[in-house]
Order: sequence, then structure tokens, then C-alpha cells
Amino acid sequence: LEEHCNQVMMMKYGQLVNLEVMQTLSGSRILEELKQEKLLKEAAYAKEIKEWDVSSVLCVCVGFYVCLSALKQVCDVYLNISVCIQGRQFQDYRRRVLQEDIQWLRDLVKTQCQQAEAFSREIFLLSHQGGHVLPPGQHPLPSIDPFPIPTDRTTTGAV
Repeated sequence: LEEHCNQVMMMKYGQLVNLEVMQTLSGSRILEELKQEKLLKEAAYAKEIKEWDVSSVLCVCVGFYVCLSALKQVCDVYLNISVCIQGRQFQDYRRRVLQEDIQWLRDLVKTQCQQAEAFSREIFLLSHQGGHVLPPGQHPLPSIDPFPIPTDRTTTGAV
């Protein structure tokens, strides 16, 4: 009987059919197809949910990136401002040093002008008093007798 059943299955289906598996299946073929379709859709939905999770993570990452880039721009602006302030302070310091140097040079020129004026007054006074005017540290030259001036005026020559 079993052999006969196997021969009939081979002729009818082209292969041996497992009867135990056939008994576990429900009687409706449409129901089985719907169950298979349900499993396929559930797998597709699970895949889509994973993609949504990935895309939501990517959206969060993009949001973080946007926030970080905005923070970087704020930090760059702050850095530029602080560099400008420090540069300005350095320039102010250099300007103050230069102004102090200029003022020192002006004072030096003023005192030298006053000294030169005092020296010229002293030279003027000494030259009018008949004293010798020599730079300090030099001895006066010996006096030279003046040329004799003829007191006798004789006229020689033509009139």
C-alpha cells in the first residue's frame, strides 16, 4: 500500500509529498498564501523601520553638525574679536611707548636749545667785554703786537 501511494504521488506531483507536513498545513491555500504575504510584509516593515531609525539617527547627526558648525562660527568670531582687542592693546602700548620716546626727544631738544642759547649769550657777553673766547680746555694764544700805524702823513705822488 505504501509503495502504491508513493508511485501515485510520483505520477501525480513528480515528487514524494511529506504527509506529516501536509497535515500541519491548514486546509485553505489562500490562508497559507496570506500568512506568507504577512510574513513578507512584516520583514519589509522591519527593514523600513530600521531605515527610519538610521535616517532619524542621521537627522540627529545632521542637527548636531549644524549646531557644532554654528558654535564654531561663534568661536571664530570671538577669537577674531579677542585677537583684534589684543592687537589694539599692543598697538596702544607701542603708540604710548612711541609717544613717550617722542616726548623725551622733544625735551632733550628743548634743553639742548636752551643750552645753545645760554652758550651764545655767554659768547656774546665775553666777546663784548674784551675777553678771549675760546672753548674750554684750550689756552689763549700769545698776543701779537699790532702793526705800527704811521702817524706821519706824507703825501708822495701826484695831486
